[in-house]
Amino acid sequence: MISSKNLVNTMQELSLITSILANILLMYLVYKKSPKQIGSYKYLMIYIAVFEMCYSILDVLLEPLVLSHTSLFFVIIHTKSTFFTKEICIYLISIWGAFFGSFMAFFAVQFIYRYFVVSGSIYLKTFNDWRLVLWMTVPLTGGVFWAFLTIFCLHPDKQTDDVIRNVVLETFDFEIKDISYVGSYLYRTINGREIIDWTSLTAIILMIIVMILSITTTTVFATKCFLEIKNYVKTAQNFSKKLKSLQNQLFYALVTQTLIPIILMHLPVTILIISTVLSIDLGQTSVLVSITIALFPALDPFPVILIVKHYRFAMMSAVSTPVVKFIRKRLDNPV
Repeated sequence: MISSKNLVNTMQELSLITSILANILLMYLVYKKSPKQIGSYKYLMIYIAVFEMCYSILDVLLEPLVLSHTSLFFVIIHTKSTFFTKEICIYLISIWGAFFGSFMAFFAVQFIYRYFVVSGSIYLKTFNDWRLVLWMTVPLTGGVFWAFLTIFCLHPDKQTDDVIRNVVLETFDFEIKDISYVGSYLYRTINGREIIDWTSLTAIILMIIVMILSITTTTVFATKCFLEIKNYVKTAQNFSKKLKSLQNQLFYALVTQTLIPIILMHLPVTILIISTVLSIDLGQTSVLVSITIALFPALDPFPVILIVKHYRFAMMSAVSTPVVKFIRKRLDNPV
């Protein structure tokens, strides 16, 4: 029977291959096949594609495992499976977590841009000059904040070592000396009394705030964007038919693209946080979060590739042309 660790590692490797291939294809399509009307949005799409590939590579290099146990949730790395020391692994886990913070900001920025386009906002010009770089730093800032939060609030300590020692041994057959981890230990027992660890609670509260800000911003601008699109589809005065169609495609691609991280990242992590606060032991079920998180960068490029007509037709043409040539050749030269 395949172990949970081997299952996670297999899914991480498959996701890496898919992520690299899909994101390279997306970058090619965006760079070569984008209509002129797409504007600076293509740079945002290429930017997030690069991020997703980097994340997938780091995911396979570290092979992180997410685990929940009563009032603890933590991410562990089996140092014997990596090229890095225990100390370096702590920082690498923090960088891995930083990608999570960055991705939340990415989709908020994309919806803001889409709203500026369809509403004809004067702020659209901030995406068309040097200020585009400032917009691109927003995800980086979110990632840096998440990394510092992990390093300073969720670092290992002796008491947590003692608590998770048997858990990681029973779940993964890892010795505590062979792992690096970061995590939250919310309710600690000291001198027979259960107390709240305020450092962990602070980290959890800040994580929740960041997630709420991301989801709220995304929801607000997605709604405003939808209403604007619905409005100008009716009026049809300031936009050509092709441009309206393109904006619709990009909007629905972005909505689908945003649902993927919500389902695969936001929701599982939210469940982990809630289970920690309520001291619910999810056990090995929580390991599934490692898989869902790994799947995100592999699946995320496909909505854009399949929904945006220019990219879909370009891909279909690339596939169908050799097939048509082969059939014609066979018809011209029958056996």
